[in-house]
Amino acid sequence: MATEAYSESWQELIDLAGQERQSAASGPMSLASAGSSGGSGGSDGSGGAASRGDLEHSDGPWTTAAGVAEALRTSTTTAKSRLTSAHTGVTAATEGLASSGVLKSVLTSWEDRLSSVRDECGSLAPKLRQVGKDLGERDTKVKSSLREINTPSEPSDPKEK
Repeated sequence: MATEAYSESWQELIDLAGQERQSAASGPMSLASAGSSGGSGGSDGSGGAASRGDLEHSDGPWTTAAGVAEALRTSTTTAKSRLTSAHTGVTAATEGLASSGVLKSVLTSWEDRLSSVRDECGSLAPKLRQVGKDLGERDTKVKSSLREINTPSEPSDPKEK
């Protein structure tokens, strides 16, 4: 097998990976953000939930985003209604003016835009909730499947299964 020449930065990464492989034999592998020895933890330095060594999913951000989408849907519905009622009678009051047609086209354009935002937010909210649910279910399945894996550093404990 021929030896390949790498740029200095790539060679440093390759050498570093080799060193990590050698040190992995002496201890368990972990993500930098999951352990208490590094990564970005909580502001108190505890590492938050990650300091327990667990990688956990939370549906909170997805649920919050779904709530925001629903609130935006409601507010665009209200805005469209108010915009439409504010223009009631404008056509009759501006009859004969060149701007009458322009005002009507601007109103129609904004009604269409607000309807599009409303519809998009209405379809987005349930999708965001579903993502949170799906990820939570996926986490449960992965956790369950990982329990079946025995590692040399952790002997099998029949109580954990």
